[in-house]
Amino acid sequence: MNMNHYMPTKLITGKGCVKKSAKNIAELGKKCLIITGKNSAKACGALADIQAVLQENGQKYRVFDGIGQNPKLSDCMKAAEIASEMGADFLIGIGGGSPLDAAKCTAVLSANPGMTQEQLYAFDWKKDPLKIMLIGTTAGTGSEVTKVSVITNLSGKKKSFHHEKVYPVLSFGDPAYTLTLSEQFTKSTAIDAFAHCMESYFSKAANEISQCYAVRGIRMLLNPFREMCIMGTGELSYETRELLYNASIYGGLAINITGTTFPHTMGYLLTEEFQIPHGTACAVFLPEFYEYNKKTVPELTAQFLREIGCTEIELLSLLKGITPSCEIEISEEMIVQAHSRWIGNGSIAKCQGNLEADEVDAILRRRFGAKA
Repeated sequence: MNMNHYMPTKLITGKGCVKKSAKNIAELGKKCLIITGKNSAKACGALADIQAVLQENGQKYRVFDGIGQNPKLSDCMKAAEIASEMGADFLIGIGGGSPLDAAKCTAVLSANPGMTQEQLYAFDWKKDPLKIMLIGTTAGTGSEVTKVSVITNLSGKKKSFHHEKVYPVLSFGDPAYTLTLSEQFTKSTAIDAFAHCMESYFSKAANEISQCYAVRGIRMLLNPFREMCIMGTGELSYETRELLYNASIYGGLAINITGTTFPHTMGYLLTEEFQIPHGTACAVFLPEFYEYNKKTVPELTAQFLREIGCTEIELLSLLKGITPSCEIEISEEMIVQAHSRWIGNGSIAKCQGNLEADEVDAILRRRFGAKA
């Protein structure tokens, strides 16, 4: 029985957890750069909370709010220059997956001035990254507890790196920060958490612990999904938001062991070429992912349904109901051009059975190919 596991991050959760943890934050250093986006960290109150704590502690800080959706390596390089100039001891990422992943990348670049893209992805790191603290403000990414950073590289392609040295030292999860999310982002991030759990469960890299995380996460998501399919997200209670957020943490813990599989890898194409939000881009492939596993590993699929306590009919119905619309058409030329990215891809290789690049192409054609 495989129960291998390593997760050195200290996670503190609950309403008001940032302002209650001044002592923990004081231990990180004297100066920090806060990395975030333009609006969300301000709108939800997370930025004001951490600024109050830093001021209380006498810790100096600057704010870099230049991170957009699907963080760019070029923006991380800009943030790293600022962190180096100010002599930052640690970095704080605030937001959804984009600022959190950007903080991890910036931590590496800050410690290694002049680092190239090639050196970053080859782990040619002369010095260890700066210490990282993260504050999650969406219920989807799970980046608060992973060693993963997904960055849009200088060629415009989403590319991840995984390294134990980019685990955050300290992470905070206050579900109250998610109360200001729009319906689109609530659904898109929630379905991303579901994708993390489901992809992890069926990964060849799964073990006893990762599957426990995955099942727990999905079981926590089912009732909120049922509620959102009927009522939308406008009246979601704090308790429901807490379920969504906690499920996203379970999803992060699951993929931290296994990584993701083909819905995420294929979803990157939709984000790069059509600017489809990350969670939606992954979720649109989940029905295909279910059908693939039902055909390839029927016993494991039946076990999955038993463990999450959901029928196939309801599962597919909920996925359809919660996934935001994605009405795009992918040309045959683009499908042919994308073919090479599936060959030798680590996430594709983690799928059950032996998923060939030609079959990935076929999935794209069925889902988004030009209609005759």
